[in-house]
Amino acid sequence: MKLALGFNPVLGVREAASIASAAEKLGFDSIWMHESLFQRDVVTYISAMASATKRIRLGSGVINTFTRHPVTAATTFATLSELSGGRVNLGLGVGSFPTIPLLGFQLFPVEKTRPLRRLSEYVKVVQMVWEGNKVEFDGEFFHVHDLTMGFKPEGKIPLYIASLSPRTQAFAATVADGVILSPALNTAWGTRRMVENVEKGESKTGRKVERVSYMLTSLDPDPKKAAAVVREYYFFVYQLSEVVKPEALAPYGITEDSLRPMKEAWKKGNVPEAKRLIPDQAIEVLAIAGTGDHAAERLKEYAKAGITLPVSMPIGNTAYAMEQLSRAA
Repeated sequence: MKLALGFNPVLGVREAASIASAAEKLGFDSIWMHESLFQRDVVTYISAMASATKRIRLGSGVINTFTRHPVTAATTFATLSELSGGRVNLGLGVGSFPTIPLLGFQLFPVEKTRPLRRLSEYVKVVQMVWEGNKVEFDGEFFHVHDLTMGFKPEGKIPLYIASLSPRTQAFAATVADGVILSPALNTAWGTRRMVENVEKGESKTGRKVERVSYMLTSLDPDPKKAAAVVREYYFFVYQLSEVVKPEALAPYGITEDSLRPMKEAWKKGNVPEAKRLIPDQAIEVLAIAGTGDHAAERLKEYAKAGITLPVSMPIGNTAYAMEQLSRAA
């Protein structure tokens, strides 16, 4: 099984480069870095990791369609591909709804903002630039005239599209090399439903694409310690309170009633209490938490659901997690 690692941009850049070097020695397929508008820059991460490694692939997970023009993204990732010897993946998403509006960009209502149209135009421009021909493009969101990239990309640059939207997941399978189906938390049941959307797109083109899913991972010789790390992780309680869909949890007996006390504490801003009220079962089905052997079994669940590239996001005992996960890489 191919296995990747993913990290939030809270690591120091030098630390990330060191982790990339270790991951390469352990046999991981790739490393993916989330982009944040108020943390470290993903391009700088990829540059540093490329300079510290020779084989492992490096990806953005993901850049957005607002803060980088598609021409800038195309030339930037072509440059990164040159630096890395053709080892870079461009992961792209429309934009993060908690942060993009803080910059004055509107995401909702989708009937007005047309995110799928924005994304499709962005992809088209990026691909046209990479083809090396003169770009002439007049879209609803992007306009490019009489532009040709002045150097040749280092081989083909794989393009991955991230989305939680069924329509976009199906669309992504028709134009991209892969689809990123989760920012970190989803059940195996919910993942399977997303894969079905990808398969609808694949049926239109007759080709298969990579199905990528981030998986929050906390491993420790003591399973209770591993679960406690997830419970204390702010991202987990935020996602469970605001993002994870109830239908993804229902097959595991986690109802809205059982989540209501946690969500009420969250809405009141009482984060410590919200964390305390997270059901144990939610940690079990949304994250990979426990020993290395348990992680191997959980990864099989997601592979059965249709994921071809699991991206483990280790928190807590990271060195132990990487060593244990490498056995499946």
